[in-house]
Amino acid sequence: MSGWNIFYGLINFAILAAGLYFIGRKIVRNMFRKHRDEVAEGLEQSEKAAENAPLLLQELPARTARGEAEVARIGEEAADTARRLREKTAQTGEEELAELRRIEAEHEGRCQRSLRRELNAKAAEEICEKAARALARPEYTQARRELEERFVERMERELKLTPGDRMRLAEDGHLTLTLSAAQVPTPAVLERLNKVLARTGIEDQKPELVLNESLIGGLVLQLGDTVYDGSLAGLLERARKQIASADDQGEDAVETLRRELSLVDREPEVYQTGRVVSVSDGICRVSGVSDAMAGELLELENGLRGMVMDLEKDNVGVVLLGSYDSLQEGDAARRTGRIIQVPVGEELIGRVVDALGRPIDGGGEIRTAQSRPIESPAPGVIARQSVSKPMQTGIKAIDALIPIGRGQRELIIGDRQTGKTAIALDTILNQKGKDMICIYVAIGQKESTVAGFVEKLRQAGAMDYSIVVSASASEAAPMLYIAPYAGAAMGEYFMYKGRDVLIIYDDLSKQAVAYREISLLLHRPPGREAYPGDVFYLHSRLLERAARLSEEMGGGSMTALPIIETQAGDIAAYIPTNVISITDGQIFLETGLFNSGVRPAVNVGLSVSRVGGSAQLGAMKQVAGRLRMDLAQYRELAAFAQFGSDLDKTTQATLQRGDRMTELLKQPQYAPMEASDQVISIFAVNEGFADSLEREDVSRFEAALLPAVHQKWPELEEIILSGRKLSKDELQRLREIIREFTESFS
Repeated sequence: MSGWNIFYGLINFAILAAGLYFIGRKIVRNMFRKHRDEVAEGLEQSEKAAENAPLLLQELPARTARGEAEVARIGEEAADTARRLREKTAQTGEEELAELRRIEAEHEGRCQRSLRRELNAKAAEEICEKAARALARPEYTQARRELEERFVERMERELKLTPGDRMRLAEDGHLTLTLSAAQVPTPAVLERLNKVLARTGIEDQKPELVLNESLIGGLVLQLGDTVYDGSLAGLLERARKQIASADDQGEDAVETLRRELSLVDREPEVYQTGRVVSVSDGICRVSGVSDAMAGELLELENGLRGMVMDLEKDNVGVVLLGSYDSLQEGDAARRTGRIIQVPVGEELIGRVVDALGRPIDGGGEIRTAQSRPIESPAPGVIARQSVSKPMQTGIKAIDALIPIGRGQRELIIGDRQTGKTAIALDTILNQKGKDMICIYVAIGQKESTVAGFVEKLRQAGAMDYSIVVSASASEAAPMLYIAPYAGAAMGEYFMYKGRDVLIIYDDLSKQAVAYREISLLLHRPPGREAYPGDVFYLHSRLLERAARLSEEMGGGSMTALPIIETQAGDIAAYIPTNVISITDGQIFLETGLFNSGVRPAVNVGLSVSRVGGSAQLGAMKQVAGRLRMDLAQYRELAAFAQFGSDLDKTTQATLQRGDRMTELLKQPQYAPMEASDQVISIFAVNEGFADSLEREDVSRFEAALLPAVHQKWPELEEIILSGRKLSKDELQRLREIIREFTESFS
């Protein structure tokens, strides 16, 4: 058994050895073959490298040069970028520094002017006091006597009774007649003066002589309410005012006084005077001033001014334009002979002023020699021409559905907090670069609100062509009353110069309330809703001043956008119905739409433009012609669809299209849109290219569509703005561009 075991062991060992031999041989052969292939490949690559070496050596200088050039180019680009950044940083720093220096210079200038005025006022008082003491010396007695004689000579040429004096003389038989003098006049002077009075119709009455040493010299004659001031004291007072007003003109106070005194032979100052008989709630009654005109400006104590509004037999009703805390009964009032005016001109552009045209923005005085009465007649029919030029608001819902033309009066009406002022602001922003002067009249608003509005305009660069007139809620009712008229006067200056003007009254409801307050205080009879009967005339004479003038008159225009606030959407109230009947259409903003997220919340059914369609761009009229009807139909179907779910395909398609169009007409604030972009957007949705989109994707679709269309058809904007309609071929081309974009939009 052991022999057989050894035999089988040897056989197994031989089999194992043979297997190992064959396996190892295969492994070694594969390793040798792989090594041989690697060596052959290396030899081949070496041969190729040997062949390419001369070529590489030849190309080495060129490659080195290209590398060095690339490095140099990168270095130059880096250096250029760094230089531009440094220049931009330096420029920004210089601009900021220049702006700071400008602000500092303005502040310093204002401080210098203020200081100059204070110094001039003090110098004027001191100089006039010294001059008065010097002129009162005995050695000038003869000169003072000659001054009295010259005064009588002037009265012989100029003294006459005013219409008011004649009426009072006829009724009462006598007039107030007082002669004031620093010394008793000579008998010859009194005799000559009595003859002058007799020639005017006063024969039986002699002037009452009043001695007043403060007059220094000369005479002061009061005939009825009229004062003829030929005294040295009056002359010195006028010189003092002239010196005090010479703030930054570099005029010496002594020279001003010398010039004023050199004009001693000029005509005496003539004015009518009166007395305050009662004061209450911004209204005062003044006796005297019998020839005062309606709307005339009166000067009261402490520089306060008032405007005549009531003309009665014994007194006039005056609305006070400013703080009247110091005004008391018995204070003097003086006629100016001027209807209330405001400064006008290019100098007001970019400024914020009050209802009297005085700056309130801290930008220094407004130096303009031109002014206009706040009330003036509206242009007649012959002086006007039809509205045929569009005034783009930049708001799709308005320019497409309720277009406004230059020279039109379009009312913006709605409840509080429905976006009325937002429409006005966007309209002003959209006038940038369109050669339009914008005037915004803020009536009865908080000063912080007006400041925020002005800051928005300034940030957008719109104050470069805008004027803001502010009569804040803290001011007296007369300031709120005259503010719209002041803004209209400023706009008329540019209109009659051939310029285009946009004026916004925000809002006339508060002006009507202020006028009602004034009227009730003046004891005028109240009517409907306690408003006086002439409240319609209040707004009609204001809004009729907006017009587009004929070419013979210069071709200028003034477009008015009055704003009226309603209560709970009641457009049938007194003031809303009045203004609706005066204007050429209205934009009605609905609270429900506003609360549902539709901004601007324009109610298409209640809004209308009676004129602007004639001025609408041809392409806009072409693509938006049926838009109003389609939207109205959509609103009715949407209301009906709330009560049922089984709708036919036509109704579903109408609702779907209306949803997309409503979404398209939504527009964020401070983002006015050019007319050409509006045409493209409305055309795309009208043609159904947005029907397959989700409603929330419409705004994204519009934002991507506009640059794509302009890129493929750059001339389209010029074609649309030319005013003509698009031809069939142009419409087809636009349709194809939008279709191609829609297919790639996702």
